[in-house]
Amino acid sequence: MGLWLALSGRVRLWAGGIATFVAALLLAYFRGKSDAADAADERELNEYVETRKRIDAIERPRDADAAREWLRERQSGRDM
Repeated sequence: MGLWLALSGRVRLWAGGIATFVAALLLAYFRGKSDAADAADERELNEYVETRKRIDAIERPRDADAAREWLRERQSGRDM
């Protein structure tokens, strides 16, 4: 604290300005990181919504026989 009081007014003004500038840079950096994380979360949620829509659009078999037939047709299309 004694050093701060010993500095002249002009030096204090410069030191305060530099400290304010550095604080503003750090604030902008961390705000950018936070915004990027939020955007990534939003993209992930949008991908989930699209995947869920595709899943819901699939026609599901009504009973076990229909499910076996669907599986048989699906396997017959592959090279096994």
